[in-house]
Amino acid sequence: MAAVDHRTVAAEAGVPLGSTTYYFSSKDDMVSQTLNHVAEQEAQRLAEERRSLAGAEAADVPERLTDIVMSGVTIDRMVLLAQYQLYLESARREDLRPAAERWDRAYAELYELALERAGSRDPAGRGRMLCLSLDGLILQHMAMGGALEDLRSQTLELVRLFAGAER
Repeated sequence: MAAVDHRTVAAEAGVPLGSTTYYFSSKDDMVSQTLNHVAEQEAQRLAEERRSLAGAEAADVPERLTDIVMSGVTIDRMVLLAQYQLYLESARREDLRPAAERWDRAYAELYELALERAGSRDPAGRGRMLCLSLDGLILQHMAMGGALEDLRSQTLELVRLFAGAER
């Protein structure tokens, strides 16, 4: 986040400096618009994933939800890092919280639906706990590295735990 400024963004985008100053009044404006854009993109992606789970059989849900989580992790590491960085920025700037809350709500809705389909006794409560647990697991994986197959296995174990499904 420290490296974000009009000049750097213009150079990365391959556009004249005037283009960034025309669309963004300040660094805070760039960060704010970026967080809003990322949150909207993620909310749309997660809504599509929710639709794909809507008719899933209970026994299939843990594997399918794990596949969804892993696809979000493996698509583009830099995008994932940027998403977490922007999420953290909302902790410092109250004006960014509505976008972060929208993003968080999209994940919570996905996990709640998945756990409901899997037969959880408390899909909303357990969905929230699953969301928090997966955030920690993914952040730890990103910080420490490790094999994606281990992350997938741990994710599946968490999903099964919160769904109340036996291994």
